Formats: sequence, C-alpha cells, structure tokens
Amino acid sequence: MIFIPRRFMPGVKLRFSMTLLTATALLLSAYASMALAQDDRRVLVVTESLSFEQQVQRVDAVGSARALRSVTLYPAVADRVTEVNIVPGQWVTQDSVLLRLDNRRQRVALDRARIQLEDAQRTVDRLQSSLERRAIAQSELDDATTLRDLAQIAFDEAETEYEDRIVRAPFDGVVGITDIQVGDRINEQTAITTIDDSRQLYIDFRAPESALALIQHQGLLQVTPWQQAGESIAAQVVEVDSRFDIANRTIRVRAIMNNDNQRFRPGSSFRVSLQLNGEYFASIPEAALMWGPTSAYVWTVEDQRANRVDVQIKQRLRGRVLIDGDLEPGQTIITEGVQSVRQGQQVRPESESYEPSESAE
Repeated sequence: MIFIPRRFMPGVKLRFSMTLLTATALLLSAYASMALAQDDRRVLVVTESLSFEQQVQRVDAVGSARALRSVTLYPAVADRVTEVNIVPGQWVTQDSVLLRLDNRRQRVALDRARIQLEDAQRTVDRLQSSLERRAIAQSELDDATTLRDLAQIAFDEAETEYEDRIVRAPFDGVVGITDIQVGDRINEQTAITTIDDSRQLYIDFRAPESALALIQHQGLLQVTPWQQAGESIAAQVVEVDSRFDIANRTIRVRAIMNNDNQRFRPGSSFRVSLQLNGEYFASIPEAALMWGPTSAYVWTVEDQRANRVDVQIKQRLRGRVLIDGDLEPGQTIITEGVQSVRQGQQVRPESESYEPSESAE
C-alpha cells in the first residue's frame, strides 16, 4: 500500500477528472463514428415506380393474295375462233360473251330441233282435243306425247351443242390477258384467259404451331403491303386447315380483306401480323429480375428496406419483362444494385441525398 501525503490529494483529484473527461469524449466520438458507419451501410440502389403493361402475343408471317373467285377459262369443244370480246383488265358481268367458236352447223341443228319440237307439240294439242270428243283412243295421244318428249330432248341436245361454242363469264370479275385471236383453232386444253373476282381478297399464310391459340381466339389481324410498309389493313381469319404440316410444324391459314377499290391484285404479297391482347402485368427492366433456388424474384422498397417478392415471368419484351406477383402499380422496385441487397436491409435510392446525423458532427 502506497501512502500519499494529504497535501498531494487535490492534484490527484484534478488529474482523475481530466482523465474521465477525455475518456468520455473518446466514447462519444466512437459512438458518432459507429452511427456514421451504420448510416453508410445503407446500400445505394436505383429505383423506379412500378408500371403495368398489357400482355401482347404476336405472330408475323408472309402471305399471298388470292381472288375471292378465280378461274382459268377453257373451251368445251375444239373448233375455230370466230369472235373475241376480251379486253385485258376490263370488268365484265356474269354471262358476258367472251369468245365464240364456229357454230354454223350447231345453229342449223338447233333450228331443226326447234321446228320438230313445235310440230310435235301441235300434234299433242290436236290429239288432246280429239280425245276429249272421244274421237281417238288414249294410246294415240300417248304415242304423240312420247314423240313430243323425244323432240324436247333432241332440242336440248342441239342447244347444248350450240352453247358449247360460246365462252361466257362465269361470274363478275376482271379478265386477264389472252393470246387467242380470231381464226385460231383451239381445243379443250387451250387456256383462253383468266377471270378474277377481286372485290375481296383471300390472304393465305402459314402460322407456327404456337400461334394456334391466337387464331382460335380471333386475334387482331393486320396485313401490310410490302410496297407500302406504312399502311395496315384490317383482315379476318375465315379458314384454318385441319392439320399441321409435319415437315415444318406450320398450319395453313386463310384470311379475307376488302378490296372494293381494286387497289391490290391477286398474287400480291403481304406482311401478316396476328396480335392478341391479354391481361395487364407488371413491367420491369431485365436488370431488376433476380433468380433464386425456386423461382424468380424482384426487390421492392418498403419503409426504406428491401423486400423480396417472388414472381412468375409472363412475357419477355425488348429490354423489359412482364411478371406476375404480389405487386401493385406505383410500388417502388429496385432496378440497379440488386446484387448487393439482402432481405430487410436498409437501402438508399440514388436520388436521395445523404445527410449525416448530428452525432457525427
């Protein structure tokens, strides 16, 4: 035990007080440094307000136009051409005479058959009156009726032979180019011309197997002419093939579009776009999507703390992803800095200014 004289006690007390004050100051400084370090551990992140976007399924294909009705005309018989009434590109009506073959013999035969039919009909009428007066037997009228019927058949045959030498338009439409001239001798294999009813056009295209749902739900169909890329025309799916092509896993589809002004010709090519609008889902940047052991997830900010929300991917777009989960429009999500975030960790958005606490001063 060390004995300190009483006259030295005031100096000891003074030094002890100074030591205590110094220790207190160091403790407060350490506490301020800890508070500052704790504030600095708030992870710096980039956030954005969550928006929702409608899911869109889309299929693009190349289609070719076909006339609503289109035929190539051939003669029914072989003979010499005597008349041609074909003007390429001209609109013709049904039953218009486009071409005639030599029908002189058939016209004579038709006149003969008509005379014989009229004579047979007069005989039947005369015998009918005689039978009413009981002047003849029923058998005589029956024989005359049979001859009248045979004359009718002969007349029909002669009329058919005559009509076979006339080529008529089967429906309203536009006639094509012909190489036939008066005096040519043609046969049943000679193509005369074409005729197209193009007031409406079929657009034939092939769709992938994955597009069958869009086709069955009658999605929005737009066709765009290759030569007029900025113009879209509404069309409607009217026919779908009964099977897929096993070679390329596609199915043949036929749509129809109006062409009243005859702007487009059969055979034209179109860009076909089939679109089906679905539900609305949260839209986030690709960088905001994270992957866990069981599912994908995103980070949201609640009370300046990170919160993990599991999501399902619905559709990938260019630079963005549509997801489904426990999310609401306007909610704050973390888009950058997601690798440094942990559940419940405090975060500091990049736009938030850093203000040190008073204890750090």
